[in-house]
Amino acid sequence: MTYSTQPVYAPPPVAPRKPARFGALAWTAVILGIVGVVSSPIIFFNNLTAIAAFVGLVLGVIALFGTRKILAIIGVVLCVAAIVFTVVAQQSAVKELDKILDGTTNQGQVGVAGETPKQATAETPTWGKRYTWENGLSVDVAAPVACTPGQYAVPQGIVRAVKFKVTITNGTSAAFETALLSLGNDAQFNGQKASKVFDGNGGCDSTVDNATVLPGKTYTYEAAYSVEAQPGEMQLVFEPSFNADKAVFVGRA
Repeated sequence: MTYSTQPVYAPPPVAPRKPARFGALAWTAVILGIVGVVSSPIIFFNNLTAIAAFVGLVLGVIALFGTRKILAIIGVVLCVAAIVFTVVAQQSAVKELDKILDGTTNQGQVGVAGETPKQATAETPTWGKRYTWENGLSVDVAAPVACTPGQYAVPQGIVRAVKFKVTITNGTSAAFETALLSLGNDAQFNGQKASKVFDGNGGCDSTVDNATVLPGKTYTYEAAYSVEAQPGEMQLVFEPSFNADKAVFVGRA
């Protein structure tokens, strides 16, 4: 008796997967684009990152002809964004530099405290004067008075100390936080940094504190500084926010 044999069918051969074409270029473009976007605000590095982003842009365009097209598109977009952000950051830096070179410090209004200030772009305010920024915020600095620090005053070894009374007037339409203002932290005496005095049990205690100044209201505080034995030129700098014009008060102390 004869039995028929069932035919055996072999599975069709599997075609080998084609390697990703230009996949490495696409990934490189994405990485360079991310680095360029993140580093574009850093002025000291964005020139290098802009070059890297340009290289990534070229690689991303080449990768568009490969198999990782979506990845290549992402890399191209990131590199273009990095270049644009770098140009914007550098233009902003150039404008700020031009403002410094053109002398935009003390470009607000300077006048006698309590009187309507007059526009004075070249005048440097001094004690008893008021500086008003364009938004209406103003600061007055009274003439310094001598003060005697206590035994535990900081810094130690104070030869002479002077105290200033500073008044902030909020002429804007919104509340102002004094924490945003550099309250005389930038102080110099005869061209050298003047240290602020912290004196809890003497006559040179500073009363500055974070406060909210409502529109139309004033806030007054006192700050003492350690200076040399002989009178000299004192400089106090006030800045209400980052990149705002600086009010520089200069006078004898």
